[in-house]
Amino acid sequence: MLDKYEDLNLSAKDYLIDELDKIYYEKYNEEAILKRCHNEINLFDEKGYLFIIEILHKFKKENKNIYYHFRGMINNSLLLYVLGLSKVNPLEYNLPYELITDRTINVDLIGIDVVSLVDFISKNYYDKLRIVAGSYEKCEIEERNQLEENHYLFIPTLYEEKKDITFRLNINNIFETVENYGNFTNDYISVRFGEKYYLFDYDKVDIENVLNIDFEKDIASILKPKTISDYIKVKSVGHGTSVWRNNQEYLVKEEKININNLIATREDILEYLLDHSIDKEMALEILNYIYRNKWNNYPNLWDKYVKIMKEHNCEDIFIDIFSKIEFIFGRGQAVSECLFVLDKENYIECN
Repeated sequence: MLDKYEDLNLSAKDYLIDELDKIYYEKYNEEAILKRCHNEINLFDEKGYLFIIEILHKFKKENKNIYYHFRGMINNSLLLYVLGLSKVNPLEYNLPYELITDRTINVDLIGIDVVSLVDFISKNYYDKLRIVAGSYEKCEIEERNQLEENHYLFIPTLYEEKKDITFRLNINNIFETVENYGNFTNDYISVRFGEKYYLFDYDKVDIENVLNIDFEKDIASILKPKTISDYIKVKSVGHGTSVWRNNQEYLVKEEKININNLIATREDILEYLLDHSIDKEMALEILNYIYRNKWNNYPNLWDKYVKIMKEHNCEDIFIDIFSKIEFIFGRGQAVSECLFVLDKENYIECN
């Protein structure tokens, strides 16, 4: 897949390195920051979607008053923060870029509609890219459940496309639509562009507004969060599978653990392992095993990891917590949601 986008990503790398250097020497001038940003550039290049970051940066240059709200582990990117694309500072919230696993980019636009971005790409990359919007129309039911609205395929103009792709114009005649979208997401870079709307009446908005589903509110009634870090934990644990229910819920009620040592995110697991002097590479390997729920496919590996954790004095209670997790959230997503509520200057539009 990546060879289709080699030229686009090569050009994006040159552009982003130049932009990074300008900002770095003006604002930061810390070698560790520059090194990490370059590592992330290489990571996104390997994933194939570095050129999307270039597009988002150029679009924001032309539209100063728009903001991006990223979803997923890509919130761990320092590069996006330094470039002014993300409001999440990974250094402040201890978000390592090594945990970025996103196969694509998932971003909401704040302050402008998606059509404007699509139109910008169409005008500025017309000789390089075809933009194709996903449609449910001919998808099988099981495929339909796996798709979300506002997904776009990016197809290099010069690349020989599959012969069985069918296209039509959308109602605005702005970009083309592929009808059986689900069949092509493995062959082309796919990005989700959505829209997120400003909060209103700021005087009535506080950190509690970040909890917008009943499950999160129920968890908060037990954990009683007070700080932003607490709310980040509540927001995160509420989106995990077998992270709270059938796991830590009972331990909290029995006062064996509390909100301070609750395992709510992938970062919590990594920090716990590193705090017990487990080598970073091994800690990442154990984390990868846990959050990808590899118990059934590789049961013998868990025995190996348990032995390592016990050798490093990891408590049985936390090893047991890890063993029950089926899916666990990344901290950066919850940080982004909290900042959206709290950042009046950039995200709140008062009446």
